[in-house]
Amino acid sequence: MMPDLAVVHPALLLLVTAVLVAAVPWPTIRRLPLLMAPLTLVQLWLVQPGRGLVWLGLELHWLQPGALGRLFASAFVLALWGTSLYGLTSLRRHELAAAWGYAAGALIVCFSGDWLCLLCGWELMAVASTLIVFSGRQPDSAKAGMRYLLIHLAGGVLLLSGIATLAASGQSLLFGPLTPATTAYWLILAGVLVNTGAPPLGFWVADAYPQASAAGMVILSALTTKTAVFVLLSAFAGEPLLIAIGLYLCLYGTLYALLADDLRRLLAYSIIHQVGFMVVAAGIGSPAAINGAAAQAFAHIAYKMTLVMAAGVLLQQLGQCRASTLPALARQLPLTSGCVLVAAAASLGLPLTAGFVSKTLLVGSAAASSWPWLETALLLSSAAVVFNAGIRFPALALFGAGATRPQATASLTRLNSSVRLALLGSALLCLLPGWWPQLFCRLLPFATSCQPYSPAAVLHQLQLLLVAGLVCLLSWPFLRPTAGHSRDWDVLLRLLLQLWQRLLDGQRQLSRFLWQLLTSSQIRSFMFLFRTHGPHGILARSWPTGSLALWVALLLASYIVLYNLKTRSLWQFFCTSFGLGC
Repeated sequence: MMPDLAVVHPALLLLVTAVLVAAVPWPTIRRLPLLMAPLTLVQLWLVQPGRGLVWLGLELHWLQPGALGRLFASAFVLALWGTSLYGLTSLRRHELAAAWGYAAGALIVCFSGDWLCLLCGWELMAVASTLIVFSGRQPDSAKAGMRYLLIHLAGGVLLLSGIATLAASGQSLLFGPLTPATTAYWLILAGVLVNTGAPPLGFWVADAYPQASAAGMVILSALTTKTAVFVLLSAFAGEPLLIAIGLYLCLYGTLYALLADDLRRLLAYSIIHQVGFMVVAAGIGSPAAINGAAAQAFAHIAYKMTLVMAAGVLLQQLGQCRASTLPALARQLPLTSGCVLVAAAASLGLPLTAGFVSKTLLVGSAAASSWPWLETALLLSSAAVVFNAGIRFPALALFGAGATRPQATASLTRLNSSVRLALLGSALLCLLPGWWPQLFCRLLPFATSCQPYSPAAVLHQLQLLLVAGLVCLLSWPFLRPTAGHSRDWDVLLRLLLQLWQRLLDGQRQLSRFLWQLLTSSQIRSFMFLFRTHGPHGILARSWPTGSLALWVALLLASYIVLYNLKTRSLWQFFCTSFGLGC
C-alpha cells in the first residue's frame, strides 16, 4: 500500500537519499540526488499539515507547512540541486550525504510546528554543516570546522535553554511569535542570531565557508543564515533590536569584504551584508517587509550560489582564488563569465532580475514603516553592493583588476557538463523572478500588489546604481585587495581559547605535581611500615624473654628518671642518685 504523499515529510526524502548515498558504494548512486531533488521540490508544495503527536506530555507538530516555509524550503532544495549537480564529480560520498542531511535539517525547521521539532532540525544542520567544513580539504579546514562547531553548539545551547525556560514557565511550545521581553524570548533570540552572523560571533561565516570545498561552500552559503532569517521572520517580526543588528551587519559585511583578498572570503562577508537586509526587514515586521525579506532571501540564494560556483571554478582550475594574483580569465572562461555577470546584475538589483524585485519590495516596506530614515539607510546599503558582489567581484575574478603579481595562467581544463549546467541553472534563477514578477509575488506569504516596474522605481534604481558605480570607479585605486588575512572578531575567540588552553595546561601541571607528591609520600610511608612491620621488620621478630625483661627494666628506669626530673631539680636528682650530701 503506497503512503499518502500529502502527509510524507519532504525532509524524509532527503534523509533517505543521504543514507543511500553514504551507505551504497555504487558509482551510479551519485546521480540519485539529481532525481530526488525535483521530487522533493514537488512534494513540499503538495504536502498538507499532519497530525501532531503527544510524547511525554509534549505536543510535537513536525509537519506544519506555511507559505513562508514553503518558499524558503523551495530555495533550499534548489540550492541543494545546484550543489549536487555542481559537485557531481568532485564531492565525495560522505560530503554529498552531509549536504543532503544538512538540507533535511533546514526543511525540518521550515515545516516545524513546535520549538522542539525545530531544535531537532537546527542541531541536524549544525552537525551536517560541520562535516562539510571538515571535508573541505583546505589547509585549515579541520581548525575552522572545530571553531564552527563550537560557535553553533553555543547557539544550540542558547536555543535549548530558551525552549526549556519556555516549557518551565508553562507557555505553549508551538512555533510562532513569542511573548516579548521574557527570559525565554531573549535566550531563543540570541540562539537564532548566532546563525545570522550577528556580533560578536559573526566571524564564523568568513572563517568557515572558505575552508569548505568548492561545492561544499555552495550549499553552506544558502542554508544556515537563511534558516535563521526564516525563524526571525516567523517568531520575532517587529523586534526593534533587529533593525540595529541588521544595519550593523550591512556595514560590517561591506567593510570587511573590501579588505578580503580571497574571493571566497569576500563572498562570505557579502553574505553577511545581504543577511543584514533581511534582519532589518524582520525588525520592521510588517507584511510588506516580510514579503520583501522572503523575496530577498530567494534572490540572494540564487545569485550568491552562482558567484560561489564561479569562485569554485577558479579554485579548481588554479588551485587558489586570491584576487591579488588572478590574471584576466574572462576570455578563457566565457560561460563562467557570462553567468557571473548575470548574478552580479541580480545582486545590483538591475531591472529584469530577481534582485530588482526583491529590493523594490524591501525598500518600499522601509519607506512605509514608522522609521522613515530606514529607506535611506537601506538605499545606501544597496548601493554598497556595487563595491563587492556587483562590480568588484567580476572585475577581480574575471578581468584581473586587482592583480599585483599575476599568476602565470596555465592551460585551463574544460568544465564538466554538470558544472556548466549548474552555472546556467543558477543564473537562470537570477532572472526568472524578474521576468515574471507577478507569478513570483504569488509565492510570497502575504498577498500584495506587486508592481515593481513602475517608471519611478526603475529610474530611481538606475540613478542609484549609476552614482554608486561612478563612486566605485573613482575610488578604485583605494579598493585594491590587500594580501593577507584581515583580523575580525575571531581575535577575541582565539584569545579566549588560548587563555583556556593555558588554564588547562596549568591545571594538568598542578595535578601532575600533586600526584607525584602524593605518590612519593605514600611510597615512603609504605616502605617505613614495611621495614618495621614487615616479615623481617624489627617489630615482627621473635624476642627472647630476657630481652623483654631488659626492655621493661629500661622503660621503668626511664619513667623514674622522668618523674624525678619533673619533681626535683637536675642537681638534687644527681646528688640523691649517687648518695652525696649536696
